Amino acid sequence: MSATQSLLIVLEAAEKARDEAVAVHEARRKTYEAARQQAQSLTDWRHDYQNRWQAQFRQSGGMEIVRCYQDFMQRLGDAVGAQDQQVVQAQALMERSRLELIERERRVAAVSKLIDKRLLEQRARLSRQEQKATDEMASRASRLSASMPGGVNPLASTSL
Repeated sequence: MSATQSLLIVLEAAEKARDEAVAVHEARRKTYEAARQQAQSLTDWRHDYQNRWQAQFRQSGGMEIVRCYQDFMQRLGDAVGAQDQQVVQAQALMERSRLELIERERRVAAVSKLIDKRLLEQRARLSRQEQKATDEMASRASRLSASMPGGVNPLASTSL
């Protein structure tokens, strides 16, 4: 197995890892977005609920209803806080997956660049070998021509 083939296998593995990181990041981004939207919905609903009940209390409201309202608002506040915490956690996971994705994309780019460099080196090496072979053939032809009577080059075209 040549070095280029080995690098192509490494590149394939790096691309697969990158593709997996893309999928993980996208899933975490969706989870974050859903958690953020849920938190916003809870906050909006709490605000609407407060406004509705405050208007109700202005009209009439016994102590028992006020206590129920306060207890419910406490539980709703706890739910909003818990959801906000989920948003923070989802955002942290999304950020970690983004950094992992960047790292895997860098690896793919580095391996690709190395493959390109090796291919350029290989082409340059082949070009030098071809040039050397051409130079050697020209040198032999020159020596052969010099050794022939009349300086005729047997490799040169004789048709005019």
